[in-house]
Amino acid sequence: MLLVGGAGAWGLHEYGPRFGVYVVPPSPQRYAEIAVEFLETGYYAEGAEWTAARSALLDAAATASGYEELYPLIETATRAAGGKHSAFRTPDAVTSNDDPSEVTMPTVSVSDGVGTVVLPELLDPSDRVQQEYADAPASGITAHADEVCGWIVDVRGNGGGNMYPMLSGVAAFLPNGTALSFRGRGGDDQTRVTVQDDGAGLNGRTVVTVDAEKTDAGTPVALLQDAGTGSSAEAVVAAFRGVDGVRSFGGATAGYTSANLPRALYDGASIVLTQSVYVDRDGTTYPEVGIEPDEATDDAEAAALAWMQSQGCR
Repeated sequence: MLLVGGAGAWGLHEYGPRFGVYVVPPSPQRYAEIAVEFLETGYYAEGAEWTAARSALLDAAATASGYEELYPLIETATRAAGGKHSAFRTPDAVTSNDDPSEVTMPTVSVSDGVGTVVLPELLDPSDRVQQEYADAPASGITAHADEVCGWIVDVRGNGGGNMYPMLSGVAAFLPNGTALSFRGRGGDDQTRVTVQDDGAGLNGRTVVTVDAEKTDAGTPVALLQDAGTGSSAEAVVAAFRGVDGVRSFGGATAGYTSANLPRALYDGASIVLTQSVYVDRDGTTYPEVGIEPDEATDDAEAAALAWMQSQGCR
């Protein structure tokens, strides 16, 4: 029994931090080891930069008197392992981000037979707000379906947040199946982002459910994008790539085409780490580079309307 109990305690000590469980407060050295174990899963955790940052952090931890001494080195190691889309946040920074900012909800409008769906960024993590965000465009698209001959989806200036309410909101325009994938450092597709009749989710399981019907086949959809389109909004752009009847207009997106995973450390600090990049339905990989539009233009809306007219939408 003592052996079993000892093995259980060792297991909690060794693996518990992965799930936020600690038997005793970790020493600074153990704190750094826990951080490094997670950082080693980063998309860029290989090569000279990562090796140097890893060594510097572990070497400093051996003589550190507190966690705070390690923060700058963890930040450097996070950038080395995860790239530009990753971040280390101190406990104070995490606390200051706990209160969500005011949310701007999507809008749906119709003018001269063309419907426009505007998808703003979504940083609020609450289930209620995510559901309200997804329901707004989904219900609007259904309500106006009989009035329009074409649709515009506008993600200009959308800096990201949560992709699933965004994708669920416009699932009526997307075919069912895999919309995009996340590809890890080793070249493996770790997770599929999928679309179903009731919304978008992971590997066929809906994350945010909506009540909507698919638009008629052949209805043109124009996607408006720019340099302010980032992160999860770029996932929306990637999800529309390769879909029949869709054409994108504007400028290249911001180039944060990667998926991140957060990990809380013992003292409340947090690492948000890039572990994979986007791959669209045609197999094109976006290794944190901007997604180019089908038609580069300074007047995306005018170009989109002209294209829709050429498709018979008048």
